[in-house]
Amino acid sequence: MVPASAEVAFDCVTRPSMTLKIGTPVATTIQAVLVERGDRVAKGQVIARLDSAIEAADLDLIKLRATSTTEIASRTVRVELARTELNRAERLLETNNVPRQKVDELRAALRVAREDLAQAELNHKVAQLELARALAVLEQRTIKSPIDAIVVQRNLGPGEYAHQDSFIVELAAVSPLFVEAYPPVRYFDSIRKGDSGTVTPIGSPDRSFRVAVQVADPVFDAGSGTFGLRLALPNENGALPAGLRCRVTFDVKEIPGEAAASASSGLPR
Repeated sequence: MVPASAEVAFDCVTRPSMTLKIGTPVATTIQAVLVERGDRVAKGQVIARLDSAIEAADLDLIKLRATSTTEIASRTVRVELARTELNRAERLLETNNVPRQKVDELRAALRVAREDLAQAELNHKVAQLELARALAVLEQRTIKSPIDAIVVQRNLGPGEYAHQDSFIVELAAVSPLFVEAYPPVRYFDSIRKGDSGTVTPIGSPDRSFRVAVQVADPVFDAGSGTFGLRLALPNENGALPAGLRCRVTFDVKEIPGEAAASASSGLPR
């Protein structure tokens, strides 16, 4: 005999899909915080700036060295001059109008000039790498949001000292929302990852959402006799708030000895 289908409902709550405490990679003074509690921020948006006067000055100095090609140009001229003098001396050597020692000296001078040019080109490449590093260091002084989120707390403000163990703002991602429920363990084999449930916010019976189970915890809570369920609820534009109590309903095979109407369990303590 095929077990009958039963509708079961459990208490649930919406939670942010991610919460982040945004800190600083360097210990320094905060110059400005550009967001407030409750603000929506986009991925890549600047949320704070750190004091960067020294780094900006270093960048200007390194940029000057990295963009200058004066040394390479002067070394190139010396190579051309040394090559011209050597060619002239070698022609004179054919008619014995210049000592061989002089030709050898000019050949050595050309080699030295070429080495000096190679060193100048290397110095230029090093300066360009130093410029990239200086840009990265300065970029660290601009704190950006890594996700689309809502600011739930601003912990530090302009003029305060930030270190690696502190955070400037706390962000919460609400798109998607996680829906957390804790059914009794007897439903573990009936509700699995990939199954769909209907989530209805408490107080809004006309609003319901069909969402899929993302996680069904295989480790039970022995004290309450429940297991955790997580559903991912797309929440475009943050229409639903996090922390909202709800009910999630599933169609499952009726469990012998259990009422077929519905069942509920408390939210996590």
